[in-house]
Amino acid sequence: MTATLTTTSRPLGGFSPTYVVTDLRRVLRNRRAVIFTLVMPTLMYVIFGSTQGSTNDRIGHANIAAYVMVHMAVYGAVIATTTNAASVALEQQAGWTRTLRLTPLTPLSYVTAKTCVALVMALLPLLLLSLAGALTGASAPIGLWAGSVLLGWLGASIFAAFGMAIGSALRTEAAMQLAGGALTLLAFAGNVFVPLKGAMYTFSQFTPMFGVNALAMYPLTGGESAYGEHTSVWVALLNVVAWAVIFGATAVFFYRRSGERQ
Repeated sequence: MTATLTTTSRPLGGFSPTYVVTDLRRVLRNRRAVIFTLVMPTLMYVIFGSTQGSTNDRIGHANIAAYVMVHMAVYGAVIATTTNAASVALEQQAGWTRTLRLTPLTPLSYVTAKTCVALVMALLPLLLLSLAGALTGASAPIGLWAGSVLLGWLGASIFAAFGMAIGSALRTEAAMQLAGGALTLLAFAGNVFVPLKGAMYTFSQFTPMFGVNALAMYPLTGGESAYGEHTSVWVALLNVVAWAVIFGATAVFFYRRSGERQ
């Protein structure tokens, strides 16, 4: 009894790399979801970015193609982390989360494990978009390019908690569809799809995807937008941290509540 209480009292009690690997294998078997995660952002880059590969216009250290590529890579990584985490809804329908609650795995450990899986999946669109950019004229110093990809990858992790919150709250297959629609709106509001300026740009700094996108772009642009708007790296970091706390707390809350319902 004492050993059980000690394990479950730790925030990350019950966390297991084996569970992470097993869950990752399950996700990779869903070929439809994997293909969607890879194809959609890459197709958007090909349509809106690759045609700009030969231009001499630059934003900071990147040409237009590289600028669009990083935006789409961030969007692809966010899609991967969110939709894979939102699949928790299917696990709840199948009764899997109820089984997990009989183990020492704490809610925070469960969220952490799902985030690890989502981060691995987020690498796929980032690498594919980087390859597509290299083949279609995207130009930027290799070190800064790699830095943008790394920051976009790490920043996208906060959306795993966002996906879990939606999946735990709805507990239906519609959770992933709702998550996809919400991400599209957040991408527009967060200066990802369309460059914003003035009051719209100021508003965008308070939206969830702005910080991740601005942080990923910082090595290439130094915080300058397409319209010359400047964002401090501290503003981007504060945005990411604030939404990470909000999403994480919400995911844990709904996961606990779903367990109580079951």
